This record gives sequence, structure tokens and C-alpha cells, in this order.
Amino acid sequence: MHALIVAASGGPDPEDPAVGAAALAAAWSAAAPRCAVEPLVLPAAEPPPPARPGDGPAPVGVFVPTTALGLSSVGPPPVAPEVALLGERMGGADLVVVHVRVLDGAALHSGPAAAAARAAAPHAVPVVVLAGRSEVSRRELAAAGVVGVHEVGEPWDAASVGRAARTWAPSWGTL
Repeated sequence: MHALIVAASGGPDPEDPAVGAAALAAAWSAAAPRCAVEPLVLPAAEPPPPARPGDGPAPVGVFVPTTALGLSSVGPPPVAPEVALLGERMGGADLVVVHVRVLDGAALHSGPAAAAARAAAPHAVPVVVLAGRSEVSRRELAAAGVVGVHEVGEPWDAASVGRAARTWAPSWGTL
């Protein structure tokens, strides 16, 4: 089994996600020694800009067929660099594990968890989130393309990471 460990923050050094990703990968490997683990660091989700006074809801739009604009088709939106990097690494992964400090609605729809779910979907690779604290329901997880969430504390606890690793990468699994 090959697990892709994605970290944006946390671990021994909250300021250096690379250290956090390596430590998280080491904790996962210690609990699931038959699992090949590859750490990957993504930028943390940026908070939305504060609302300005007078900003109301977005105006209601009007549907205009693209042919009326002289367009025959519309290309896909540009792919974010982190999603492209995840997409490249997805081919060999059997599982994607994402670590976030707090998993709430905003973190589930933007940031590393959302990027991992978008990149994993075309490859049918399950995405699991290790969160310091989770504030989402199972329904929200399923809608976002995440198959499971484990609360591991903040900073994360190696025993909690080990329990998650043994759940998703059992000892009878092969490399």
C-alpha cells in the first residue's frame, strides 16, 4: 500500500510544514510498517478577505449562451499548482492522508483537504483527513469527497496518528 501524506501545518514545528509532513509520515510509517509513505507539503488555506461595508450578496446573473458571444466552447478553469502537483503524485497512491489543524466547512471546501479530494477523484483514491479538531458532519465529508476524518489533537498525537494508520493501512497489506 502506498500512502501520500499531505500536510499544510502542524507537527513538531508549526511554522515549518515540511518538518510536520516528515514527522507525520514517520508516525504513519511506524504504525503501518508495510505501507510506503510519501510526504508532500501544500500551502495552507488562505483565510477569505474580510467583507467590506456595503458589500451585499452577489448580484443575480443572467444566463448567456456561449454561442451568443461567438464562442464555440469554454475551456476548463486553470488548475491550481498544488492540485496539479497532487495530480502528478496520485497515480501510484492507494490512499491520500491530509493533515489540517481545524476541519470546518471552509477548510473542507478550500485548502489542502479540498485540493486533495479534487486531485484524487479522477483516480478513485480515497482521502482521509487527520484533524486537530473536526467540526463537520459525515454528510459534509461525503459531499466533499472525503471518506473519513480522525481527530488527532493539536499538536497531533503520535498514538492517534498510529490508530488512523492501522485503520487505513492494515498489517496484512502489502507494499
